[in-house]
Amino acid sequence: MNREIVVDEFNPYRRPAAAVPASTAPVEGARLYKVSGIGLATFIGSALAGGWLMARNYRALGEHDKARRALGYSLLATIAIMLLGVVLPDKVPAFALTLPQLIAAMQVARRYQGDRIAEYEAASQAYSNWRAFGVSLLVLVVLLLVLVSAAVMLEMAGVPL
Repeated sequence: MNREIVVDEFNPYRRPAAAVPASTAPVEGARLYKVSGIGLATFIGSALAGGWLMARNYRALGEHDKARRALGYSLLATIAIMLLGVVLPDKVPAFALTLPQLIAAMQVARRYQGDRIAEYEAASQAYSNWRAFGVSLLVLVVLLLVLVSAAVMLEMAGVPL
């Protein structure tokens, strides 16, 4: 009774053959923006500023694909908020548009980067919120320049505003 054991390709006990991303190691000496800084930037400079800081955090962590997605989603959110602001009646306060994006940005930052940010904060490798404030002012100026330029171009084209 000599039985030969045949090993099938399907082995439920073998380890999975998952691809490990090559660029997941943090950049040496990198610093991250705090969750509070991301919230501050979102409050002052829109979802785009908060998304920019999250993208910078992802880049510092070596996660470049997530950085591109964070920037893309924040740009889409900013455009959606601006379009919503145009469509909504004047009676709706501006804070009704600011508060949801502030809460969303802080929750997303806390959920996806909170643990890593806490590690960097504990090691004193986090940027000051003043730096986040400066970035938010720069983003705000760029957004205002884009909006004013668009308004001037529409006015020159004869489109009533």
